[in-house]
Amino acid sequence: MKTFVRATLVSLLAFSSAAFAHDDITINVHHHHEGSLLDSSSQSRHVLLSLHGVLPYGHFRYGGFPLGAGASLYIPLLSNGFIPPVNDEFGIDFGADAIFFTGYRNVFALWVPVSVLWTFHFTHNFSAYVKAGVALRFWPGDSLPVYPDFVGAVGLSWMFSHSVGLRAEAGYPGIKLGLLFAL
Repeated sequence: MKTFVRATLVSLLAFSSAAFAHDDITINVHHHHEGSLLDSSSQSRHVLLSLHGVLPYGHFRYGGFPLGAGASLYIPLLSNGFIPPVNDEFGIDFGADAIFFTGYRNVFALWVPVSVLWTFHFTHNFSAYVKAGVALRFWPGDSLPVYPDFVGAVGLSWMFSHSVGLRAEAGYPGIKLGLLFAL
């Protein structure tokens, strides 16, 4: 798991470096482009709806092939984050994922995660975040039908229009990829 987290962080750094290579970003002491990482001006943030697919690779060890779909809602709590000279934000993300397990005795599970996200905006439309939280796992018919679990991930968001974008994250319990809608 540590190797996967390290590889994900290195990939995130490489991807953000590639994103910067295509943006016209001039950073100096007196001038910062609007929306860049060092834009310390007051920001307004959107509530975001994510519709995503889920590949819970953390459950491959039990046999079968789990696959799911879900939705989450992100609500910004601190639009200007914790670090004043950096374009960051902090908020809460909650939703539900329906997971189907082929090759399992109990083929359906419902996961209800609640997490906090700390997001860093590298450009006006590209950001990266870290996420930590808890989830209730509902497995009807299992010997332990409801149990709490940890949630943790790193992710990327790219808004390719004012109100629609892509979101990808990797962590525990899996990988999520989907569409992002600004509300």
